[in-house]
Amino acid sequence: MKKIWFRIVNFYKNAKLNVKLLLTITLIMVATLVLVLGGLQYAFSLYDEQIYAKSSQVLMMSSNSIEEELERVEEVSYNIAVDPYIQKILLDLQENVEGYDFYRLEQKMGDALEKYIDPENYIDSIYLYDSAGREFLAGDSSNPIQQKDKELAFSQADRYEGKNYWMELAGNNGDLISVRLIRSYGNLNFENIGKLLVRVNLNRIVSDLPKPHGEIAGNIVITKGDEVFYSENGMDDFKEYHFMAQNAQGYSIEDIHGERTFVNHITTDFKDWTYWSLIPFNMMFSKITAAKYTLVLVFMLMFVFLISLGFNFLRKITDPIQELAFTMQEVQRGDFQAVNLLNPAMVDEGEVGILYRNFITMIHRIDELIQENYSKQLLIKETEFKALQAQINPHFLYNTLESVNWLAKINQQEQISSMVEALGHLMRYSTNFNQDFIIFEDEIEIVNSYLTIQKYRFDDRIDFQMDIPAYVKKYKIPKLILQPLLENSFKHAVEPSVDLSVIKLQAYQEEDRLLIRIEDNGPGIDPLILKKVKEGQVNPKGTGIGLNNIDDRIKLYAGEQYGLTIENLSGKGTAITVVLPVQTG
Repeated sequence: MKKIWFRIVNFYKNAKLNVKLLLTITLIMVATLVLVLGGLQYAFSLYDEQIYAKSSQVLMMSSNSIEEELERVEEVSYNIAVDPYIQKILLDLQENVEGYDFYRLEQKMGDALEKYIDPENYIDSIYLYDSAGREFLAGDSSNPIQQKDKELAFSQADRYEGKNYWMELAGNNGDLISVRLIRSYGNLNFENIGKLLVRVNLNRIVSDLPKPHGEIAGNIVITKGDEVFYSENGMDDFKEYHFMAQNAQGYSIEDIHGERTFVNHITTDFKDWTYWSLIPFNMMFSKITAAKYTLVLVFMLMFVFLISLGFNFLRKITDPIQELAFTMQEVQRGDFQAVNLLNPAMVDEGEVGILYRNFITMIHRIDELIQENYSKQLLIKETEFKALQAQINPHFLYNTLESVNWLAKINQQEQISSMVEALGHLMRYSTNFNQDFIIFEDEIEIVNSYLTIQKYRFDDRIDFQMDIPAYVKKYKIPKLILQPLLENSFKHAVEPSVDLSVIKLQAYQEEDRLLIRIEDNGPGIDPLILKKVKEGQVNPKGTGIGLNNIDDRIKLYAGEQYGLTIENLSGKGTAITVVLPVQTG
């Protein structure tokens, strides 16, 4: 962690001025944004608690209203069970009446039950069963109770022995049944004479509740345990959501079907039901969310504005400094003309302007000193070059004259004419000190003249191969570079050998460098010996200045990164590579 922190601090210290500005303003804005968002989040949490308190109050009032209505239904159920007229009918039905007598009692029972069907009590239908299990119905008969629900209701009625029991009908959203055992009270024997089922429409009770409008108006769901048996907006939306109340009262923000929802719940003593209030979060906090995003947008706009203002303010300082730093780098690379691009008139008269003008004055003075010293060095190098040029090995001239003499005496043929012509061509180029650089194509003419003479001398013992691209022929090179290298190959490869000697001359370009390579299949030259010759540690055979002369000339003309390299081809000959800068002008 310390290393990371050290790297961050070091990066900030070494960063440019505009980068430091960006980082500083960004840090300030981010810190401010974090503090504001933290305060907003705290305010939102307080707002959540207020919403929870309000929604809990509404939910409590709703649950109390629902339970009050259900208690009224319980009261109606009790009144039916103890109604003397209904009890008398149930006792008469125990005497195995049939036919018309049963029909008459059935009509009486229906009329008695109809008196208790009151829309204000939210009772849909009343089912009464005598001791023989015969059913008497009053109210809505369009949705009868399933047989399995009847059997469960009968067992619960026997279990509670006359007390009321509320049973939820599975598969029916909000349908409840008040179950009660009817016992005889006339002679106080408490004989079981029937069972009473009162069907209540819970959805009608909930829909008639006074509900708030706006943010805290949501969907009411009622569960028993973790099973949902009623939802105000239908049961389909909560098939995959698991309602589990860990506390008797609380709230949370849940993801229901991909939508954030404010969920508030309260558990009552009435049948251990849990009432849930589900309010879409986006609907409840739409205004707050809009305010939050608006605030973030304002901060982002302020951030951009401050960054722009800061950069515009400091550009007058940073841009001249950066331009000055760039010019210094160009001067460091050797381009003293880059200082002419600086315009002191565009800079204020402050510290930066003084730095501008002093730097320009200093560079002009340095450039004058360099030009003066450079002229002196050029004169010295030109003198050295003329001295080196005058030291061309006369060994070739002696051998050529010897060959001409030999041909003249022995053969007396016209070949002498061509040899003398080639020799004259070579002599003219080698003794012309007025032209130091020639195009590659002219240097090849010198090579051809040299080869003309050597072919007469060595006859069929020479196989010369040349690969020069057309574009290379237009490049300029120092004069008399190739001929001394070929002379070196003839001296060390062709003369000592009686077999066929192969000499290859090729040229190619790599980026901005021109490479000329000459290979032979002679015995090779040990580079260590050549190095010792150049350093004066070994006395060379002959003059020993051929290759050194070329290498020195190239370095004087192009620089130390150019020159000759010698490669011993492991007993298969020698390869000499000349590295020159590409020059067309």
